[in-house]
Amino acid sequence: MKEMIVPAGKAIAFEVARDDTFRIAQVEGRQVADVVLINADNYKEYFSAGHSIYLNCIEGTGNIRKFTKFWSRPPMENVMATVIEDTVGVHFTYIGSRCSRMIYKLRHNIDAPPHRTCQDNLAEALAPHGLSADEIPPEVFNLWMNVEIDDNGCFRLKPSLAGPSDFIELKANMNLLIGVSACPSDMVAVNDFRIKPLKVVLSS
Repeated sequence: MKEMIVPAGKAIAFEVARDDTFRIAQVEGRQVADVVLINADNYKEYFSAGHSIYLNCIEGTGNIRKFTKFWSRPPMENVMATVIEDTVGVHFTYIGSRCSRMIYKLRHNIDAPPHRTCQDNLAEALAPHGLSADEIPPEVFNLWMNVEIDDNGCFRLKPSLAGPSDFIELKANMNLLIGVSACPSDMVAVNDFRIKPLKVVLSS
């Protein structure tokens, strides 16, 4: 067993061998994460949020809040990881976006950098694995992000429902390279207006 801390507002990257498990856990509660899953043996294969939600709905293994199987993008369409336990079951599963320079510019009229973003966090964490910023997969898993649709058909961001003891645990269905960003957003409700660390636990 190996434990790692994802510092508040930053990201880490790690590898998980096929059939091993990994857990992403809260430390203080109400902190969301943006997670990318990449085939460690073929970086062209990576997790697709939209495709995953659709295939899980077809199979009856998920809905727009959560799912069991993490599918890769077409044309590969392989199960990359399978959920063993999910203590919250409320995530923003169906879009796959993450905070970026333009989101901060349009939403808050501030520059990023210096404000950190999940895009920059993931690029920084995955760079030692040979991925450039424009090679970061376009879709992430918005872990614990609590979002509703308002009367105008737009997103309403709410505080995460995850408490200090909550986690999601998955089994790797292939050799994986994973990036986890403890989202640095502190001006909207997603992290309850305060960024916090997360914990990752790897088990063979």
